[in-house]
Parts: sequence; structure tokens; C-alpha cells
Amino acid sequence: MPPEHRAGDRRLLTAVAEAGWGGLSSEARPVIARRDRWAKVAPLPPVLLAMAVAVLDAVGLVLAGLAVQALPLQPAEGPALRLIGFVAVLVPCLIAAAGGYGHAALFGGKRAALGALAGLVLGIGGLGLAAVALGARGAFPPGLALLWLGLATPPLLAGRLAAAVALRAAAERTRQRAVVIGDGPQAARLVAALGARPDRSFDLIGLVDDRRVHQAGGLRNGLPYLGSMETLAAMIRSGEVDQVILALPWAAEARLQSLLRHFADFPVDVRLAPDLMAYRGLGTAGPEGERLHFLRLADRPIRGWGAVVKTIEDYGLALLALAVAAVPMALIAMAVKLDSPGPVLFRQRRTGFNNQPFYVLKFRTMYHEAADYTAARQVSLGDKRVTRVGAILRRTSLDELPQIFNILRGDMSFIGPRPHAPGTRAGGRPFEEVAARYAARHRVKPGLTGLAQVRGWRGPTETEDKLLRRVESDLEYIDTWSPWLDFTILVRTLLAVARMRNAF
Repeated sequence: MPPEHRAGDRRLLTAVAEAGWGGLSSEARPVIARRDRWAKVAPLPPVLLAMAVAVLDAVGLVLAGLAVQALPLQPAEGPALRLIGFVAVLVPCLIAAAGGYGHAALFGGKRAALGALAGLVLGIGGLGLAAVALGARGAFPPGLALLWLGLATPPLLAGRLAAAVALRAAAERTRQRAVVIGDGPQAARLVAALGARPDRSFDLIGLVDDRRVHQAGGLRNGLPYLGSMETLAAMIRSGEVDQVILALPWAAEARLQSLLRHFADFPVDVRLAPDLMAYRGLGTAGPEGERLHFLRLADRPIRGWGAVVKTIEDYGLALLALAVAAVPMALIAMAVKLDSPGPVLFRQRRTGFNNQPFYVLKFRTMYHEAADYTAARQVSLGDKRVTRVGAILRRTSLDELPQIFNILRGDMSFIGPRPHAPGTRAGGRPFEEVAARYAARHRVKPGLTGLAQVRGWRGPTETEDKLLRRVESDLEYIDTWSPWLDFTILVRTLLAVARMRNAF
């Protein structure tokens, strides 16, 4: 069985390999040295920070509601617990709809405070007006709404201020790491503007020039020069960069389009800095909360609240599947062990999220001495390497059940593009050479089943067309993901397994 490298070693080795470095070249040494500066601890996901602030807002609303309920000098009874709970959910939802939990808004400023107040007024005030309009004035009198509104404002603003101070203090864990591409007047103006009026939601960790390759190290436009585009690609693959900011003239359309196509296969946010004319009205004496506005060119797939839903879905389905399949998995393990000598489980190296390797788990379906850990030869119908029990497991897809543990470990999702072994071929050529956007499949975690599988594009890839069809379905899934799409894929998978059509 091949050895498994530690996660940290794998990330570093992958970055070095992708950058094309031989040993520790003059360009590699400064980059690896700079890893200690920002890559020791990855920043927390923005959606997790937003959830924490939303919970803090909800706590403030609940405390204010309970205070109103406890006051003895009110003309009517205080708000019921059900109403307090409803407001504690409604107001954060309104704040979120107004962008109050955007990553930049979490770090404070006048606009963030106004957004939180707007959600509070719309939530409580809107309920009060609705009660009057519907003739339920006694259930929620306007005076009670005003009192609640007045008592909720101080804790809401104090909570947002405290959260902003805490996030700024823990900058290494809260700010997104950004790299600037460009080495002209556009980049110089951007760095100067951010220096005068810093956006605390991200940290500029360096600069890359897409046209010229300079020696890594030193400062350019006030930022560390990281090296070539290959170096940046390796850093993104290693999880060291969250955003890429294109500081280029907007008139350079061909150059911008080329860069956008380049980063389309990476799980990174791509932003376009304001054009030079936008900096004319930005002096150094403006309000602290005013920020430069970046144009969003591309976002990582399944991000924000969608990522939360996807994570809950993955772990929920995995735990449910484990509860249902625990006994059958134990019986399968016994059958595999009795059928032929060797280990019960088969571990094979696969390519996962962001091109990072991991080891997928399966029930062993081949004779141990014929095990193919490198997937040099794909299994075909009637393959002599497959055991009697293994043939049944492959036909029913039950050999994939141990991948539930891959999901619980965080290596895989329940639904997503199927992971492939490095070096696998289609029509005699590596997958990467057949499909131009093959690497784009790795912008999300691989899955136990996926859209390509329920459409029938699974199994050996004897022809290039089979792989292209599979990749097309995988990219369609990534671009159009929704919880409903996952639900339909799950139902179709269960039906296919029940019919023994081998959907995995």
C-alpha cells in the first residue's frame, strides 16, 4: 500500500511541483520563506464570521425583547416568546439581504452600522405596521414596537462595534489574503489608495506581473514581489490565496479576458480594481468607512451560505448513510475477507479539491496481489483481477460505501464530480490533455455520486468522447449547483442502485 504523506507536506510538495521548481531555486526560497508570514493559519471562512455576527445580533434582539417583556410600565403585555424568536430570525435575515453581513461590512464603518439599523427598523417597525394594517393592534401595539426598537438599538450597535474590533484584532484569522496582478500605474494607484484608506477585510500579501518575470523578493509598488504566474498558481493550489485583484486598465480587454480564462479553473475570487479615473475623487482625508469598490469578475463556486448548506448536507447525509449501512458494511467486510486473502479496504490516491491529493477508500474488489494502486489499467468487463465478491460489489456499487468515511473526514462531498486517479487515460491520452478544462472539476470537493454518473457517464473511459461527456456534466453541476439539484441527483442515484444500474 503506498505511503500517505502528511497534509502539510502534500500541500508544499504540490505547490513546488506545480510551479515547476527544481529543488529550491532562487525564486522558490523567498516564496517558501514568506509562507511563514501568512500561511501558518488559514483565515476563517467569511460565512463563518458572518454567522457569528448574526448570532450576536440575534442575542441582542432577544435580550431587548425580554427586557420589554419584563417592564412593568407598559400599556399592554410584552411580546410573546414566539414573537421574540421570530424577530431574532427576521431582523438578521433583513440585514443579510441588505448586505450587512458582507465580509467588508463585518469590519465596521458607517455603512455597516446604517445597514444594521435599517434591518432593525424594517423588522420591528414593519411588524408593528403590519399588526395595525391587519387589525391586530392589540397583539403588537405601535408603542410596544417603538419601545422594543429603542431598547434593541444600543445592544445591536454595541455588538457590531465589538465584533468589528475583535475581527480587526484577529486580522490574521479574519482577513482574506489577496494578490495584485499588474505592475503599472493602475497597481501603484491601488496600493496608494488602500494605504490611505485601508480596507480591513483583506490583506494585500504581494504582487505578480503577468507580462514580465522578475526575480522574486523585494518590493514593487510597496508590495512584496512574489514571482511569476506559475508561482501564484502554486500558491492558490496550496490554499495560500483567497482573492486575485486585477489592477489593469479597463481598456486592456484582451489581457483581462486572458487572465479571467486562466483563473477560471482555480477556486479563487477574481476582482477588478477601479480604473484610474475612479481614484481622482479619493483623497486621504475622506471618511474612514469609505472603501474602493471592486468589480466582481468571478467567484469561487458553492461559496457563502451555499457552502454552509452544502456542508450540513454532506455531514447529514453521511451520518444517515452510515447509520443505515453500518451492518451491511460489516457483512461485506466479512465476505471480502473470506473470499480472498488480503486487506478488506483498498486505498487509492485520487485528486481532490484544489488539485490536492487524498486517498479514497473502497472495499477491495481485486485479488490483493493484482491490486492496481496507480490505476495504470482500468477495470474492464470480465477482468480476471476481480474477485467473485468484488464483481458483485462493483455491479451494485457497494464497493464505494467506505467513502462515507472520506466524507466525514472532509476529503469528499456526498454529491459532486467523481475523483479520478492521477495519470488515468482516455483513449490512450491523459485526462488533462483530452479535456481543456479538466482541472476546473477540482474547484469543488469530489463526490460519492454526481450528475455525470446518474446520466450514465461512468466506468472505463475507452474513448475520449466518454471523458468529455463526463467533464461537461461535472462542469455543468459546478456552475448550476443548488440544493435542489443535489436532491434530484441523490434520488436518481438511489433509483439506479435499486435497479442495479451501477450509478456510481
